[in-house]
Amino acid sequence: MTNAPLSTQHEVPLPRLVLFLSAGILAISASAILIRLSHAPSLVIAFWRITLSILILLPLWLQRQRWQELRALSTPLRWQLLGSGLCLGFHFWTWIASLKYTSVAASVLLVTTNPIWVGLLSPWVLKERLSRKTWLGIAVAMFGASLIALNAESGLAETPNPMWGNVLATLGALAASGYLMMGRKVRPYLNIWSYASVTLWGAWVVLAVGVLIQPGDLAPMLLNYPWREWLLFLSMALLPQMVGHNAISWSLRYIRADTVSVLLLLEPVGSTLLAILFLREVPSMMVVVAAPVLLVGIAMVVRSTSD
Repeated sequence: MTNAPLSTQHEVPLPRLVLFLSAGILAISASAILIRLSHAPSLVIAFWRITLSILILLPLWLQRQRWQELRALSTPLRWQLLGSGLCLGFHFWTWIASLKYTSVAASVLLVTTNPIWVGLLSPWVLKERLSRKTWLGIAVAMFGASLIALNAESGLAETPNPMWGNVLATLGALAASGYLMMGRKVRPYLNIWSYASVTLWGAWVVLAVGVLIQPGDLAPMLLNYPWREWLLFLSMALLPQMVGHNAISWSLRYIRADTVSVLLLLEPVGSTLLAILFLREVPSMMVVVAAPVLLVGIAMVVRSTSD
């Protein structure tokens, strides 16, 4: 028998909610910069980010309370929890890989198109009919996303195939949409640390399988990295993962997933500014022109679905 939701939105003061979400978005914005600074293969970066995050949470995972919460979940909620973790793994796999091919601005803009895909999938997955305003917002956002995705220039000399990077970032957005949709249903029944631990284990399984099947002998090389890389791996685990993603996961217990999605639109802005500041990476003119179109379209989708 499933336990009741742990609490409601009204039990959290608004300033605390704003503080946690602001810290989370700032931490997530730094993720692309840390990834770009690393010289390790993208799949290795994703694997160690999740593995180190699991090790950090291990003492909390071993507490008896966590197991009791999981046992109290119904079978459908357990499957959704597992699906949320698997989606998280595919999200990291594809999005981190995208940063090897395209600019930070294009990658982060495309990976935050979650509301578009949630809207498009809702009639089939959630059995919800979309309003005309939602369809209009999807059309506007898809136009902006297409301009970015089809952009053949990344503005970076070292990116050999920006269009492929844009495709990978879009796949990362699809996976993140699944993570958010399933996570929103499970999150009210679990403590934040229980939820984070299980989803991280699901993501770890996906990435571990990826390392084993990936050509190029990645598995034997997993430990053969200099201290600079290990510091970057640890920074990714502590900042974007522990602070960023856990703050977002924590907020899903109190506010709607569509509201979280629109707040995450601040991530491309933060990441682009950090990329200009630390990487001297200026986005191409097409990305600069298309970004407002994309963001306006996404805002229209989120507003129409929350009415």
